[in-house]
Amino acid sequence: MRRLQGALTAFAIAFSGPAAAAEITRVASSGDPGNPLDLDLSVGWQRFQERATITRETAAGTGGGAVVEHEELRFGRSRNAVVPRVAIGLWKDLELHAQMPYVLNDDNTWRFGVLYDKPTGGIPGSTSSIENNSIDADGRPCTAPPGAPPCPLFAVAPDTTVYHGGRVGDLEVGLAWGIFNDRKDDTKPFWVVGMDITFPTAKAYDPAAHRDDPTLAAPWHSPYLEANPGPFGEKIWKWDLYTALSRRVGPIEPYVKAHGTAMFKSSATYSNCDNAERLQALGQMNSLAVQNCASWGDDAGAKLPWVAGLTLGTEIVPYEDVAEGQRVSLDVRLFGDYTSSHRFFNELTDATGKILQTEGYLTMGGLVGLYLHASSYVSLQATASLATRTSHYLTGESLGRNGSWPALDPVTGLTADAAAMNPNTAASITVPDPPRTGMTRASAAQPAPAPTRSAA
Repeated sequence: MRRLQGALTAFAIAFSGPAAAAEITRVASSGDPGNPLDLDLSVGWQRFQERATITRETAAGTGGGAVVEHEELRFGRSRNAVVPRVAIGLWKDLELHAQMPYVLNDDNTWRFGVLYDKPTGGIPGSTSSIENNSIDADGRPCTAPPGAPPCPLFAVAPDTTVYHGGRVGDLEVGLAWGIFNDRKDDTKPFWVVGMDITFPTAKAYDPAAHRDDPTLAAPWHSPYLEANPGPFGEKIWKWDLYTALSRRVGPIEPYVKAHGTAMFKSSATYSNCDNAERLQALGQMNSLAVQNCASWGDDAGAKLPWVAGLTLGTEIVPYEDVAEGQRVSLDVRLFGDYTSSHRFFNELTDATGKILQTEGYLTMGGLVGLYLHASSYVSLQATASLATRTSHYLTGESLGRNGSWPALDPVTGLTADAAAMNPNTAASITVPDPPRTGMTRASAAQPAPAPTRSAA
């Protein structure tokens, strides 16, 4: 899977002391000679775009011995946000900062993919397993009116978009401390350590809300249309710890940064069991979901990921006037982040109305930034990044607890012990056949590359 991830950020109206250190290690500092108080105020614009190809495993031939992957969907996401930020120097090289974005839009779109130059869905004789699904969440044949598609998993054709935005996002507050400063002691690098905490302040998103409304245009369609964008809050706490070092060597300033992010549930973190009756009635959870949600407790709820990453880069400084606070620098960096496996929001949540089990993946990319400090008080920044994610499964669930696979009843296809059945498993999306089944994902940086496999 290859992913296109772009971000453009512009900052203006920055009130601060003279620029120092690389931007990645820069902290507001107060109490220095000639700089009693350092205050940074900035407003940024961020744009994020993503495109992906989603494939699905199907049995090849009547014997079912081989498994092939068919391109099912093309996925796209676009997000625009205005991000005001304030940073104040509490003391020498000690910064307190906070930011809260206003998300203009965060929209997810999917359409049928292309197989052998032909659309996979939305036409007579469609090859789409989404349109032609014929089993229910328990793996039994489903029923439908004569002449209608058997029981499509969710609405697609010609394309479907779920809209989010028009709301304030999560508040982020953090501290950054410059332990060493090479501008004050040239025998040492600039070394900063910091911690950012994301508070779950954005309005919670319930992906299954109102989906049983009979007035909706399509079965199991999200109610969040262009004229009615929905919320996007995940209602989780994020604690990001990081450390970075930079060292000026003539006109260049190389740096390295490492970070780790831990996530924790709040009292409002979403679980499929919050809507078990609705999801079960609409065929998105198995027939044992309601009773097992009650007995499984947290084991059936969200499983949050952790993230760890490393960034390597350098700033090139072709011009700098320390006395006037003027500086022009070009930032070039490479980064990589590993996201662990989790049961949470992903690319198919808006389509299915559920949080889903996602395999761990690696994100790798690069960034180029241009930073213009016109004076000690005004600066302009612009950055653009491109990244790719490794292929990973999007809808993987085990039949039992914590990845276990209890014995199946040969008649019903469910677990022999009803209490052992995972309420999040739905055979129509995640076929109970270990170790890997379901929808897979591949993401493309160009409109129509050769698809690569990713798993759901």
